[in-house]
Amino acid sequence: MTTKTHKILIASLVIAAIVGVVFLILMPTTVGERVKRTTAKVFDYEYIPNQNVTIDSREASMAADSIYKDFRKKYRFHYQTIGLATFADSSRMILLSDLPPHFECDSIATIFSKYTHKTELRKHPIGYDGFTTDMVILLGNATQDNCDRLIQRVNRELFLSDYKPTVMTLPANEKRQYFTSENIDYQITLEEFNNWFMEDGEGFIHLDDTATVLTITDIFAKQTHGIYFSQQPGFVAWSLAKNNDIAPHISEIRQFALDADLILGALADSNTLVIIGRERQASLNELPPLQVETILLLAATTEKELSQSLDVNDLMAGKMVNGRDWCPTYLSRELENTEFGDLMTITDILLKDWSEHGTIQESHYRYPKPGYYPFDRPLFRKLGLNELVYNWNTAGAMYAIDREGYTIYTLGRTGSLPVSYFNSQERSQSIGYRYESQAYHYFATLGNTDLARVVQYTALYQLFIDNNIKYSGNTYNSFPKNKPFLLLKPTIEFLDTIRHLSQEQITVLTDSLAQRCFRDYQKERVDKQLHDNEQQHNMTYTDENIDHIYHDVHTNTQAGLSRSFHEVRNLLSSLSEEQYKRLARYLSYPRGVSLSGKNGYTLYMQARRINQLMREIGKNNLDLLGINLANVKNQYAASLSSNSGRYMKTSSLIVTFNDFLTTGGHNLSSHISRVNTMTNYKRSRGNYTPSNYDKPTTDEPVTTKTSPSAAKPTGSKPTAKRTTKQANATPKANTHTPTTKSPSVRSRSSVISSAPRAKRGL
Repeated sequence: MTTKTHKILIASLVIAAIVGVVFLILMPTTVGERVKRTTAKVFDYEYIPNQNVTIDSREASMAADSIYKDFRKKYRFHYQTIGLATFADSSRMILLSDLPPHFECDSIATIFSKYTHKTELRKHPIGYDGFTTDMVILLGNATQDNCDRLIQRVNRELFLSDYKPTVMTLPANEKRQYFTSENIDYQITLEEFNNWFMEDGEGFIHLDDTATVLTITDIFAKQTHGIYFSQQPGFVAWSLAKNNDIAPHISEIRQFALDADLILGALADSNTLVIIGRERQASLNELPPLQVETILLLAATTEKELSQSLDVNDLMAGKMVNGRDWCPTYLSRELENTEFGDLMTITDILLKDWSEHGTIQESHYRYPKPGYYPFDRPLFRKLGLNELVYNWNTAGAMYAIDREGYTIYTLGRTGSLPVSYFNSQERSQSIGYRYESQAYHYFATLGNTDLARVVQYTALYQLFIDNNIKYSGNTYNSFPKNKPFLLLKPTIEFLDTIRHLSQEQITVLTDSLAQRCFRDYQKERVDKQLHDNEQQHNMTYTDENIDHIYHDVHTNTQAGLSRSFHEVRNLLSSLSEEQYKRLARYLSYPRGVSLSGKNGYTLYMQARRINQLMREIGKNNLDLLGINLANVKNQYAASLSSNSGRYMKTSSLIVTFNDFLTTGGHNLSSHISRVNTMTNYKRSRGNYTPSNYDKPTTDEPVTTKTSPSAAKPTGSKPTAKRTTKQANATPKANTHTPTTKSPSVRSRSSVISSAPRAKRGL
């Protein structure tokens, strides 16, 4: 084409553009928009419809409130997604739920700068005073193509990746599913992992090069990193550089979380860690993707232990006058104001409540109930103990074996962490493996998706620590520094009251306490005993006899209380001011005072005596000492009201009713149980066989099914006894002749479905 021809063409285009602008000005709006759309198509740029609209007058604005409330009614706890509602007037509502701490609100103004829009942040309450923050974006006029492009950019801001933007259509058609009938409890052995991935050489492909098939051995040898899919559907592998920062792999986190719905184990050599997940079978509302910010947090954690508990044994926590119990929530500083921290608190509540046959009601989380419970009646009553401690722990949660040149990791069970029950917080003595095994089997096979989620996060935490995978970026830690000794002031008020009681005050106080004890529970017990005596021994009590017995009970109770008050008053009066303050600090926050040596033991025994008196008084009777636990609770919460993460806050306390003398929590250790053999290494409780009393008699578990396209895997328990021993030779995939498999080794397809996935990869 000649230069002259070029000039003529350019001139024609300029004239056409000028004419187009004139037409846009003079023609009716609909025609003008049609011309704009055609011009955008011809010149291959984005068509943006007329933005001369008022947001408040659009349908999206009028419906936003009801759509948002409907979403949060169906998704009451943490759930991270992008939602989109489309209206007839081309207005749109975009919902960003559970904003991650790295998200910058200002980025929305940049992304939506060409559109008439409006944003608002909404706090969604979770627990007593916790919350998560959502963003609602209203678009005045946009096409579906506009929304697709915008959501792709927003996806990167939220998940640090533009991989597979996943959008929920609003109003939400489905509810979040907390129980599933599909199998999410796998017990895959080290031997099976070794056979599938090292002996048999399971092939993997990368989306960028689907023609090249790599085994795990190839990935180790080439030190390639990224996300791989098994050639035969079933597995997703995430290959990471060991002894390195995870920062170069950030964009892969979202992909792995979307494409793998359960973590099954891992393999590693000296340079590379390959995490193996089940290729997604469950829907996103059953097994939501693990959150990117939580995985970064776990990589950034250097502490070898993480903890969570409900501190029901704190001196100033307990039963209030209204009969409800309150207690502070404890989280390791890394977990405060994080999704994982909240998840641990919720599942701790479930452990206590469901172990107690649903009798411990939490007032604010109100988690959905299962259809049946692990024991035929509340465990506390079943055992007849005075105190019971419930714990999730990591003993046996993951096993590893170090072979020549590589290490294999598999999870004990993927359905839940192991359970421990102790007869007291002080003695930490197990009540017996029978009950722990029964509970572990129940929780693991219940199909609760949050219990499975805790296992996945715990597995990543252990794998990152064991393979020295770190993250040096900002995790927006927001531990409330004022939290530890917030109960010091009411503790000192209680001790001061006891220390300064006169003899006359002790007499009046113990008389009132004895009357309340008799009224609240002693009279009922005495009457029952008298009735039993009359029935069994043919005795008859006169009114005078009964009054005399009542009087003796009251007198003995008062005398016992009086002795205790005098003992504690004398103890407190004997302390120096420094000793007194140290005792008060220890009682208000035992975690904050170190107990070592003779002085530490003395302090422990003094605190034990104070706690014993508190149990004799009964915390619901502290009003007789001028102390209102409800006020203590309210002041505690108020002191933490402004302490939150960037977009979320974990609940500072919980309120329950019908509680007992119980405590509990999570003990997450980075320690992995290393074994020397791939057979018969699991503790017996991991392979617990249920008996008749474990099963529901009338109620069925609350379950839902995944979509029809999701294939249901076969059972995950071995059916034959393991008999072979570990092979000594180092296997080499593709080049070595496999040894005879143990009868206990199942084929991978009998455990993990190889059925095609509906949306594999991109």
